[in-house]
Amino acid sequence: MTNARFVHVDSVPMPEGTHAEWIDSRDGAKIRLLHFGGSGERGKALVIPGWAEPAEKYGEVALDLIDRGFDVSCIDPRGQGLSQRLTDDDGRGRIDDFTKHVDDVDAVVDHLQAERLTVVTHSMGGLIGLSWLARGGKAEAAMLSAPATRLYKSPVMRGVIRGVCGTLIALGMGDQPARAANNAMTFEGNTLTSDAGRHAFLRDLLIADEELALPRPTFHFVDAFQKAQAALQKPGVIEGIDVPILIVSAREDSWVDATHHDVLAAHHPGKFELVKVEGALHELFMEQDQYRDQFWDAFDRFADRYVPKTSAVSEDGSANV
Repeated sequence: MTNARFVHVDSVPMPEGTHAEWIDSRDGAKIRLLHFGGSGERGKALVIPGWAEPAEKYGEVALDLIDRGFDVSCIDPRGQGLSQRLTDDDGRGRIDDFTKHVDDVDAVVDHLQAERLTVVTHSMGGLIGLSWLARGGKAEAAMLSAPATRLYKSPVMRGVIRGVCGTLIALGMGDQPARAANNAMTFEGNTLTSDAGRHAFLRDLLIADEELALPRPTFHFVDAFQKAQAALQKPGVIEGIDVPILIVSAREDSWVDATHHDVLAAHHPGKFELVKVEGALHELFMEQDQYRDQFWDAFDRFADRYVPKTSAVSEDGSANV
């Protein structure tokens, strides 16, 4: 194990004994993995965050998962946190193809060597997790918070974005930053969460260590994001996933098209279990307790069916009811 550092500030909950290490991905990119610990009665849980979120932000989520019997780790997706970043002379940090993210998850899962694995994701992490499962990733269950299966409600807007990205990439401008609102530093007017205390988690981490600063998405990244979303919609892709999946959808989400979660559930009956949290903004894990608790209630019902604790599993691997 090659040790990596992690950032701890008093305002961000963090399990005792948390530590970090570097994982080498297939192309040599350095991916940081935080280990939060836990009993492992339900096996291991791998958390995949959303865009621009360092793993430290998920300390409270890790505590919730530890309370539920998981041994918890969290990946820094490539290009953010302290994982491999794009530099002028090294393209390994560039996200111009989402298979890089899928390869990174493969490397981490291989390293964890989990007999029982549960995937827990948020937003972009949901797109990564679904893409990994579609490529043959194995897990007992996947629980997705506001998965970014589609970003724009308007098909016109999606077409415009595709056209703009394609043109600028063809002109050699793919690594130029695309504009994006910064909702991290100021609570007032943010569109991510209505909980001021949890909104401050990321702000305080960024103040403590500027190396965690949010990367600005490039046109390469936006193009890769949309292509990964389109790839999941191809015939037979989602049908090939043999893992029970819970989608918890934030219904006041202005970042992800929550109505697409309805489409997925309707078009793939039995593949997804959909729970809608009315009134919640995008970041369910960072929302007020009245919304956040609805996620965990749905999680618990789902986990009791598909990820029982070891003591509730018989010798042949079936759940004791």
